[in-house]
Amino acid sequence: MGFFIFNGAENNGLEPAISLQSRVYRYGDGFFESMKYSMQQIQHAELHMLRIQKSAMLLNMTLPPTFDLQSLSAQIHEILIKQQQNHANVRCTFLREGEGLYTPENESTQVVVEIKPCDGAGYPLNEDGLRLGIYKELSKNANFTSTLKTTSANTYVMAGMYAKKHGWDDCALVNDSGRIAETVSSNIFTVSGEFINTPPLSEYCVDGVMRKVVLQLATAYGYNTREQPITAISLNAADEIFTTNAVKGIQWIGEFEGKPYKNATAKVLSGMLNKPFAVVG
Repeated sequence: MGFFIFNGAENNGLEPAISLQSRVYRYGDGFFESMKYSMQQIQHAELHMLRIQKSAMLLNMTLPPTFDLQSLSAQIHEILIKQQQNHANVRCTFLREGEGLYTPENESTQVVVEIKPCDGAGYPLNEDGLRLGIYKELSKNANFTSTLKTTSANTYVMAGMYAKKHGWDDCALVNDSGRIAETVSSNIFTVSGEFINTPPLSEYCVDGVMRKVVLQLATAYGYNTREQPITAISLNAADEIFTTNAVKGIQWIGEFEGKPYKNATAKVLSGMLNKPFAVVG
């Protein structure tokens, strides 16, 4: 069961917070941010807040003046204490308000926060490698909205259905040039020899918070990291493939197009990512 906060007030989730006149219902006019709450705080809150502010600016949306992640973190803490919970996955959805058809009459924004308690702190690495496929029927458009997590997500929905149909755990998406951008819900990395590679933002992948964190960790640990285009051939030639997102952390790929993959680097990076949670239950 999840818990909700709507425009700063707790909502039991039984009463609808969004009307049929909402712009997000009519046009998918909004964006969202997925985060991990643990150790009484939103993890990587500063990076999440920077991305929220960037998304709002690029989409011409004005955040509520009272919105900040420090206050939200305290409110989440109160809710979880009442439910005798310690950890949660959090999704903040930012919805443009106002009348108007395609053209909105103002830039003000509502915020819906969904809180789903989860077991344990940190980001556990998957025991079994995931099966990865590739989806080419739709591509990610070459414009700045492709780097944002907008509520208009048809390409991701179709790719997810395609993956399910083929028995895959995840699915790579391509950009307009046919190169790999990301997966259905994550950024993607390859390990080839001494290099850890991930597509640059110019390939129109989502500007992921965990992508930034893992690049920083890998560089600090002495790995050679490169932001460079990745193709299906690159995936086939790699020694390892892993994905990253703010809720799951690092997930390693065990198979792509019939080829098995290792996970040594993913294990090291996952261990580094989870060091702060080592003594937290």
